[in-house]
Amino acid sequence: MKKLFSLLLACMMLFLTACNQTPPNETTTGNSSNQGTSSDSELKDTIIRNGYSDFIDLPSRVLFKSGKIFYYSKADGKAYVYCFDPLCDHSGGKCFANPRDDKNIFHAEFRSTFFINNRFYVVADYGQIFSMAFDGSDVKIEYGEESYISQDLNYNLWSQNYVACSKYIYIPTSLDENEKYNLLRFNTETKEMENLTEKTGNFMHPKFFYNGEVYGKGERYQGWYKANLDMKNMEPIEEPKMSNQFYGSAFFNNAYDSETYSPDRKVLGIKVYDMKTRETTILTNEILGLEAYAYEVIDIDENYVYFYQWEEIEIGKDQKNRPVENNSGGKLYRVKHDGTECVCIFNDPSLDFIGREAVVTGNEIIIEGHSVGMRDGYATTWDSGMKVGTMGEDGKIEKFEPIELVY
Repeated sequence: MKKLFSLLLACMMLFLTACNQTPPNETTTGNSSNQGTSSDSELKDTIIRNGYSDFIDLPSRVLFKSGKIFYYSKADGKAYVYCFDPLCDHSGGKCFANPRDDKNIFHAEFRSTFFINNRFYVVADYGQIFSMAFDGSDVKIEYGEESYISQDLNYNLWSQNYVACSKYIYIPTSLDENEKYNLLRFNTETKEMENLTEKTGNFMHPKFFYNGEVYGKGERYQGWYKANLDMKNMEPIEEPKMSNQFYGSAFFNNAYDSETYSPDRKVLGIKVYDMKTRETTILTNEILGLEAYAYEVIDIDENYVYFYQWEEIEIGKDQKNRPVENNSGGKLYRVKHDGTECVCIFNDPSLDFIGREAVVTGNEIIIEGHSVGMRDGYATTWDSGMKVGTMGEDGKIEKFEPIELVY
């Protein structure tokens, strides 16, 4: 029972608000890239992909991990550690906001956490699903053994690649005793677990959803397929031009002069692949007015694509005579979806963006970065962490500030 108690408290750690903070109810809105969506109507002409992001973006706050688990409050611009004890100093193994102080605490990850119908669902690799209210209360074991005592954290019953769509969580299993993969689907409303492979004879490793269909790779990650949400009518398809950044029906990624990787292939611009039309548009370097550096698209909102380029500007040598670079050049850009109005909205060579994704919320951008420059005659980096920049009416950002962490 001690292990069960530790597990439940650890899960609560992820979602309980900071001291003296009362969370409102939350519902997902807009492009829910990190969450399951709550309405089947949201499936039309919309890409849904989750289980990969460093952020969980909710209407009132943004969850992220920086050693401990924090949430950034959109109301006051501060990040609060997730802790349920207002008297806790978050040290010495007694604080569940710092789980690495106690090796026996279960550690849930963002890739296995979904926000569906105002509840968090956490999928554990060894075959259990937990849920809890937004404020960390009402913790329930939704599926699996009622006791944690017999579980082996080193045994992966499920394959750790989970995705969610509408009320469902899709769970590929590891190879069973018959050397077979199975695709499970958990219904968060009825609490039923279905084996879709047993029902249909079909299996895939799901990667994303679009327009009421699931897209993924076959057994041992060979080939691409699509099927309806019940895994019926599964058919082989050409590999979709999927990426980590998308909005509506379109994926955004680098465009190269060759689909095959080689060190000398050339960057042509930003590739936009629309699942609705199955057409690819390239926002070329010439259209954007930029040199042919590789692009890092970090976020997309209703109007703009936000990105930086891999300029890799050498700052100098460190104390071991190794080169230190500002990989992003300290520049951040935004452009409209059609490639017009490309503008550098931030330019400061003393800051290097190291996050490969960001969250744009209102007029603020949250991204990981660090300072870079010369100190005592040597090139070095310092002050690494989440930064927030505020855009003016023209979209430009004067400076990025470290997010204030409240413990």
